[in-house]
Amino acid sequence: MKNTIMYGINRQSVIFGITIAVFCVAAFIGWQKLQYGFNFIDEGYHMTEAWRLTAGDDFFKDKFTGALRSSTLINALVFKACPDITLLGFRELQFVVTIFSLLLLSYALFFVNRDYWYQPLIFSVFAFTGLDPLGMIKNLYYQTYPHLFITLHLAVFILGLYQKSPLFKTIFFILSGIFLWLISFSLLHMSLIVISPIALFIIIRRLNTEYIDFTFKDLCLILAPFIVIWSVFLAIYNMAFIRNVLYSLQLMLSTPTHAAGSLFSVNWEPLKHIIIAVLFLIACFFTFRCRKMVFRIAGLIIVSLSMYAVIETSFFGLIAPYYNGWFSQPMWFIALLVAAYGFSICYVTYKIITKQTWSTHEIIVIILLVPTIIMVVSSSIFSNLGILTVLHSSIPAVAIIACLLLSDVFIGKRSYLEKLVVLTLILAPFYITTSLHAWNFTFFDVEPGKTNARIYEGFGKGIRTNDAFRSLYDWIRVTSDRYTKKDDYILSYVTSPMVHMIAKRRPALDDPFINFAEIPHDYFIKAIAFMKAHRREPKLAFVFEAQPGLISIPSRDAIEYVWFGDQFRFPSGDPLSLYVTQNMTFITDFKLQDRIIARCFIDNSSALDILKKEYKQDSTNPELNTQLGIIYGKRGDLNQAALYYKKAIAKSPAFIPALDQLAAVYKQQGNSEASLDTYKKIITIEPGHIDSYYNIACIYSGKNRPEESVRWLKKAIDRGFDNWKLLQTDSDLNNIRGTAYYKEVMRNVSTGR
Repeated sequence: MKNTIMYGINRQSVIFGITIAVFCVAAFIGWQKLQYGFNFIDEGYHMTEAWRLTAGDDFFKDKFTGALRSSTLINALVFKACPDITLLGFRELQFVVTIFSLLLLSYALFFVNRDYWYQPLIFSVFAFTGLDPLGMIKNLYYQTYPHLFITLHLAVFILGLYQKSPLFKTIFFILSGIFLWLISFSLLHMSLIVISPIALFIIIRRLNTEYIDFTFKDLCLILAPFIVIWSVFLAIYNMAFIRNVLYSLQLMLSTPTHAAGSLFSVNWEPLKHIIIAVLFLIACFFTFRCRKMVFRIAGLIIVSLSMYAVIETSFFGLIAPYYNGWFSQPMWFIALLVAAYGFSICYVTYKIITKQTWSTHEIIVIILLVPTIIMVVSSSIFSNLGILTVLHSSIPAVAIIACLLLSDVFIGKRSYLEKLVVLTLILAPFYITTSLHAWNFTFFDVEPGKTNARIYEGFGKGIRTNDAFRSLYDWIRVTSDRYTKKDDYILSYVTSPMVHMIAKRRPALDDPFINFAEIPHDYFIKAIAFMKAHRREPKLAFVFEAQPGLISIPSRDAIEYVWFGDQFRFPSGDPLSLYVTQNMTFITDFKLQDRIIARCFIDNSSALDILKKEYKQDSTNPELNTQLGIIYGKRGDLNQAALYYKKAIAKSPAFIPALDQLAAVYKQQGNSEASLDTYKKIITIEPGHIDSYYNIACIYSGKNRPEESVRWLKKAIDRGFDNWKLLQTDSDLNNIRGTAYYKEVMRNVSTGR
């Protein structure tokens, strides 16, 4: 009876039932996770770049950077095929192609060694995380496409190697070459992947094996699509593509995050994680050597639980959580993969040198290892994510781990049940922590348990988010529909490209990812000139002084979320703000938090007509009156501007925007006393209105009353005024530059106090 029970438990089909259940549960939870989190920044950029091509833009004519990441063209095909696809729909598409790639690679592995029990288990983490185990972006973009295509490439390559039919062999190798090209097309520096079949051709011919025969003809079949498709693409786009690539490289290398020195710099923090992962694998190896199964399993349980404790505590607090804690758990998964690469390379090298025979599992390790290592090296060196990109080729990487463990040298001769236990205990600490991270990390939004709002309309339909993001989403959508038409262009900065998808309006600039900290100002000067030359002037401009995103901060009781801090102060001396102040009029704003405000501006040419139409329907609206006053003020009609401001104040005596503008008009008209009285009235209503203190200081300086000017300037600075550039250049303060207080302030600014 005992033998019958053990035989039943050890049957591959029974174990497969257990692992497929794990896979299905992970897939179900992963599908639910797709609806959580809303990213205005990176995900918005990838979506906008593709959608704009379906809305009328040209990849090369309307954008002079981006050819390094041509996966945008693939996403554009999706938007063309499904014009009404939502953000959630795109994420669901990513999920579907992930499952397809996992099934295809699983079938390829089964086709070779007839084992099928372990594949659902090792791939279960990807059924949850999709192609991005980092948890950053649950979508298809230039990092996840290579992950998809390397998986598909290896699957059909393996099927081609083991085909007996010449026709099927040819078909699979050609498909393999197409996926190889798609890897390089997605991310141009990944073109190094083309050397992988050449390297495999050389290695396989040196192996002492009768299982596979990889001929020169087979190699040519794989390389032909790569060469032919790139040749056709270059023949079509010619110099437009080459110029785009060169300018993209020039721009990237001019930024701090992509400078040549930073790309090749060494980050020693991951090394600590990798050393511990190496020790973990060594400990696992020695437990395999125990003669009794009970000791092997008990030892592995202890090692596995210890590794889980190490990950959860970041080695008991001795290692700083990686990347400010954002990617602490995924970093340990990366460390496991890198350690496994090291062991695999050493093991394969040893077997080649000693000319030993190879099992099918070991041959699969070689086939998977060579292209994956090439991808890991090229991605980690040439990406500012560095070693984090290791996870963007982790599907074949975990297959390498599984095949190496299942080889005869390790646990290949054990029962199915013991193999299941061993694989589970080795992978569990990394899979569980990585999955929990992916569930809770929504990349600048709140975690799923803290969502309290849902989007019901537009591109974000179906997304669960926080109330602040939902309100901001609605404000952008309503404002855009109110003031623009379908074919109008808009401008949005800083780092807020998702605004274009919410508004469904094309970017006025060639690149919607606008970050003054990363991109030099001269680029924006060229971009504005390009915009004007192509008649793409924005109808609306959304200005965010801080990128719209939330950062989690652990507190004593729970995780708290705060907005990003200011990245610049509008209006500043940057080219975009200068364009907005000169050519556009403020119409409305949205308060994110305290002083973090999103403002919307409309172009001057249409502002007056639009606002006058609204004014006829609501002439007592203080906001409308103020906006009309601003437009007349820009046109130089100060009397008419003052009239509208006074109408606004008559309706709402405490309406700060109208009071502020009226005070400025009084000053322009030379009526400094009226201006002073108005600014002081603002302070009475809102004591924290810092700009009013500063403006009073300017007026007293202009009246050559330095003591009073200094007193009010001190009040402004004490309350948080910190526009030091304005303080240095404002001619209104010329009469107090010789005072001791002004000199002290400037000295503190220069020394960074």
